[in-house]
Amino acid sequence: MTVQNRIVQDVLNDDLDTRQKEMTMSEQNLNPLTGYHHMTMVTKHAPTNARFYCDTLRLRLVKKTVNFDMPHTYHLYYGDAEGSSGTLLTFFEWPNAEPGRTGWGGTHHIALSVGSGASLAWWRGHLEREGLDVQGPFDDHGYPTIRFRDPDGLILELSAPAGDDVPDGAPALWADGLAIGALHHVSIQATTRETAVVYYRDLLGFDLTDEGTNPDHPLLTDLIFTLASDDDGATMRLLVTVVGREQVERAVDGPGQTHHIAFGALDDSVELAWQERLAQAGISVSDVRDRSYFHSIYFNDPDGHLLEIATHNPGFATDEPLDSLGERLSLPPQYEERREQLERTLTPLG
Repeated sequence: MTVQNRIVQDVLNDDLDTRQKEMTMSEQNLNPLTGYHHMTMVTKHAPTNARFYCDTLRLRLVKKTVNFDMPHTYHLYYGDAEGSSGTLLTFFEWPNAEPGRTGWGGTHHIALSVGSGASLAWWRGHLEREGLDVQGPFDDHGYPTIRFRDPDGLILELSAPAGDDVPDGAPALWADGLAIGALHHVSIQATTRETAVVYYRDLLGFDLTDEGTNPDHPLLTDLIFTLASDDDGATMRLLVTVVGREQVERAVDGPGQTHHIAFGALDDSVELAWQERLAQAGISVSDVRDRSYFHSIYFNDPDGHLLEIATHNPGFATDEPLDSLGERLSLPPQYEERREQLERTLTPLG
């Protein structure tokens, strides 16, 4: 069965009760997803991308490796100092690709967390000094937020804790506590409310905690899904904007657009349980792929978003020490014999 799987068919037939009971996570004793693991996007030029995310956003280059399917191009990972799951932004380099485009089946924006309203004010001033066009602060479903774009046009947001005041001015000097934290939310566009609810709530275990008016388009509705992401009670959010196919075009992969969204699983056994759950629901799910630093399975939602479940293990310190992550080109075993050739081919990041 195609992406219009049995879950979606149940929605269209208004026959949800039996399916929801079958899909109850507690009945299956299935460990929940742990929140976001990473987001993977596309860039046209890796050195420009690295300068922006390392120098402007001050993230750490956690891993410098290659696209396992296109080894002559980079796959770059940015995150916090340890490369923690939930903080990771990764980029495939597609140097010859046409720009991507947001739309249904794609991502509208990605939001990252900052620690306070004062931090948000600092980032607003910093980004403006860097020459970026910064919108806000504005209220994004209760969270003070600013918005800007990366060099490829990817829409990014920084969000402070709900209710924090954002000062008008901002100091220019860096201080402890200003660093960007984990992924705050991802905003995607879907064509049908019912299929999104059944897929993300009843299949993947999110809570549908609220519905609200889209901040950019008052006639559109955002579904706000949440998922507990750690033992401290923190939550991650997924915003699903319901759009009609006649209102917007379909998303197009390419620089400035998201390639896939990865959710986390504690370990391999949990991932295998999720693989079985998806297959039993009629979802076409991949076999387990070894990505060196985690293991992954892939599948699509009803609108075509490519989703991934990735394990927390083995982590990024498997092939280089934690204190020197990202300083050398890391290659999977199948490409190690091509190291000299690839190091000559890949443009130095600087």
